[in-house]
Amino acid sequence: MIALEDKKIRRRFVFTNSIRIAVLSALLFTSIFLLLFEIPFPIFPIIISLGVAFLFSLLHFPLFKRINYRFAVYLQVMGDITLITILVYFSESFRSPFYFLYILPIIVSSIFLSRRDTIYVASLSFIVFGTLSNLIYLKVIPFYPPDANMEISLGHFIYNLTMSFIAFSTVAVLLSHYFDKIRQKDAELKHVQDNLRDMILLNNTVMERMVNGFITSDANGVIISYNEKAKSMLKLSSKSNVFDLLLAEFDSHEIEKISQANSSNYFEIDSHNLTLGVSVSVIENIYSFARIFVFIITDLTEKRAIEDQLRKKEHLALLGEMSAGIAHEIRNPLASISGSVQFLRKELELENEEYKNLMDIIVKESERLNHAIEDFLEFAKVTPMEKTDIDLSSLIEEVAGLVILNHKEIKLVKKYSLGHIVHVDIKKIKQVLWNLVNNAVKSVNGRGTIEINVYRKEEDVYLSIIDSGIGIEKSELPKIFTPFYSKFSSGIGLGMALVKRIIDEHNFEITIHSQKDIGTEVIICFKNQ
Repeated sequence: MIALEDKKIRRRFVFTNSIRIAVLSALLFTSIFLLLFEIPFPIFPIIISLGVAFLFSLLHFPLFKRINYRFAVYLQVMGDITLITILVYFSESFRSPFYFLYILPIIVSSIFLSRRDTIYVASLSFIVFGTLSNLIYLKVIPFYPPDANMEISLGHFIYNLTMSFIAFSTVAVLLSHYFDKIRQKDAELKHVQDNLRDMILLNNTVMERMVNGFITSDANGVIISYNEKAKSMLKLSSKSNVFDLLLAEFDSHEIEKISQANSSNYFEIDSHNLTLGVSVSVIENIYSFARIFVFIITDLTEKRAIEDQLRKKEHLALLGEMSAGIAHEIRNPLASISGSVQFLRKELELENEEYKNLMDIIVKESERLNHAIEDFLEFAKVTPMEKTDIDLSSLIEEVAGLVILNHKEIKLVKKYSLGHIVHVDIKKIKQVLWNLVNNAVKSVNGRGTIEINVYRKEEDVYLSIIDSGIGIEKSELPKIFTPFYSKFSSGIGLGMALVKRIIDEHNFEITIHSQKDIGTEVIICFKNQ
């Protein structure tokens, strides 16, 4: 069973078969009407033949959906020729008014079949009609009706056959040529449609896979087309006007400059918390549009953020280099002051306790200031990375144990196991862990809970440090990695800045979640690299 795929052929078949049914219906009703009159040939055989042909035509509709269309057309054509031959025989043969109906199967074959097949059908129609006429003329088979006068001259007989041959052949040649041209044009049109469909599909695929947003609009800003990237960037809707979204900040003079034919312009705007680079071109007289605006939109947010980070790093590097020099200059006389005070306290026998306390304060504060300078120098110092593979869990076990050693009232919850290998600079990551755990200890103020988790998500290893301490205000979170910012009284605020720098050097990620008076969670993603 072969299913029909060409919808055009199916529509043509339905059309021609409908005409066939209409013609048969007209002939059938006419024949029934003729029963009221006396005519020279019998009507009942014709009515029966037309009725059978009518039912056969109705069956063609479901039959055509189930078999090959060529076979269905041949079946219809053969049935038509047989029916017409019966009608011609029962209506005085070569003098029949129905012999012109042989043209109908020729027309049907020219619509559905090739020129050669149409010539075959025309030849078969003439052969069948000619054979029937000759057999009756030569009295091989009886003339019907028997009592009718069949006298006709040989010249008239040959003339009838010749005219039928010319008519059948002319119709076959002209119609087959005409419909061959139509089929050729249909094939060319289908080829063009297929190419157009492929081009549209390619265009849509390219647009949807573009990393940039793409929008076209008319001269009034009404959007003609856009891709999903542009929709996501600008939150487009069916009522959006691209001029309102992208050109709202421009005055009329600037818009007029942008709108010049065959021009290209570039500008940057801020929209929906994004920095967007917009390239706009104007094309005139394309399709039915007098002017089309083409917008190419690039998301520059990440690029600008990276540039800002680079500028900050350059600024910090310069500041660090300068500050390190100043720190060295401070450290040397500070050491001299501390040493001199300690010497004086030792050599002088001071009886006044107040003087002794003042000297102790000088020494103590000198040491504290020296530690602060050491922290600052550590922060300002940039050393090359020396990465190696290590089990993160064992590294945490070592650092956390040292920090918690003198804080017996802190409950340390460990949720990790061995086997989480990371590729890091061990010394620097130890510094990160030390600072984070030490901050957690300060946050819980010597008593509370610190929970440390190590887990794997897909290919990456995650470290989570949670404390039940004082937490951080939401407004303070953006400042947490800023140098010299500290929420504790001790220290100069370089610990988290150093953590951030080391994490960035490793190309890892760090995030902080905190609520005031509830606690803080620090998460580090050790990316698999």
